[in-house]
This record gives sequence, structure tokens and C-alpha cells, in this order.
Amino acid sequence: MLETVKYLIGSAGASGFGSRSTGEEVTAAAPDLSSITAIITGDAGATSGIGAETARVLAMRGARLVLPARSLKAAEETRARVAAAFPGAVVIVLPLDLSSLSSVRCFVARFVALHLPLNLLINNAGKFSHEHAVSEDGVEMTFATNYLGLHLTNYLIIIIMIIPQSTVRVYSPVLSTGHFLLAKLLLTKMAETASETGIQGRIVNVSSSIHGWFSGDCLRYLDLMTRKKM
Repeated sequence: MLETVKYLIGSAGASGFGSRSTGEEVTAAAPDLSSITAIITGDAGATSGIGAETARVLAMRGARLVLPARSLKAAEETRARVAAAFPGAVVIVLPLDLSSLSSVRCFVARFVALHLPLNLLINNAGKFSHEHAVSEDGVEMTFATNYLGLHLTNYLIIIIMIIPQSTVRVYSPVLSTGHFLLAKLLLTKMAETASETGIQGRIVNVSSSIHGWFSGDCLRYLDLMTRKKM
């Protein structure tokens, strides 16, 4: 609760920035990101909220953007807006449905085929469903999209522990968020980029701490891995 209060009043954290800090303020120390390639996930290609602002600021600093999205139309609109604001910006749109394991694998294959480096993976997409639904892989939709990252984080922590000089670092305010399969499949590319350029990679998991206000008693855990509503 204390951390939530600090967030609401904009209190600066260890980084020197708080919730009132803008993206431009945070990136002011790195005005030229032209050597950086960033993937920003979003249900519609980072078209609103944190994803849209992240895309705008990174494009302003010169970074190459890859926007995976379920809605290609919305993602193309985002690309057009960024291009209008920053004519030299490079923005690539690719299809991705995070609730589908096959879609994640297809996206990674398409990205690898572009032969681009990968410096930033920003896991920004999230889903909230009022009605029970399952993915094509038989996993409850919200869980499939949002919460498989617990295993990702454990996987990456193990790698960092085994390889102390690992060039990939992970920052996540809540361990149970993220995009497990996507990041796992892209990890090799990030490590290769870091090794070739000497620039450490970053995986950022965007999350909320509000879930900590509620008891787990309201969750029906068996529903997370079933095709039928219990």
C-alpha cells in the first residue's frame, strides 16, 4: 500500500524518477538511440496509453520500432502517426496474438528473418476479461496473455545466476507479469545483439501493483487450464 501511495503522489524512486516523470525526461540522458531496436507489445500495436507514449518517445530519440499487434489496422495507424511526427522514424508492424502460442512463434520467426538486432523488449500488452474464455491452446484467456511471465522470470533469473556476466537484464515490478514464450524465444537474439554491440539488453514487464489489494480466494484456479467453465 505504501508503494501505491508513493506512486500516486509522484514520489521519486531509486532511479530518480516517479509517476509524474515524462518519457522525455527519462530519456534526456540518451538523446540518440539510433542504434537501438525495440519491440513494444500491445493489443493494437501500442496505440494508446503507456505503449503509445513509449513508442513516441523512443521514435523521437531515433530508435527503430517493431510493433506487434492483433489489430494490424490500428498498428498501421500508430505507424502513420509516428511517421508524421518524426519523418525519419523506422516503424515495423507485425501480426501477433499473445494468447496463441503458434502466433507467438510465427512472430518471432518473422522478426528473426528481418536480421535486425534486438536491444529492448517491452512487454506492455495486457488483457482483462469479464467473461470466462479460453485460448486456442486451452488456457484461460487472461492467464494465457498476461501471467505466464512468472515462468519467464524464473527462467531468466536462473540464466543470470548461472552466467554472472550475462548481458541481458530483466526489470519487473511484479514477477507474475510478462510474456513467457515471446521473451524466451527472443532471448537468444537479445544475447547475440548484446555480445556484438556491447550494449546490454533490457526486458521490461509493464504491470500494476493493484492486484496486491485483493485476496486470491476470488480466483478459481482450475479454470485457468481448462476448456470449459467450471
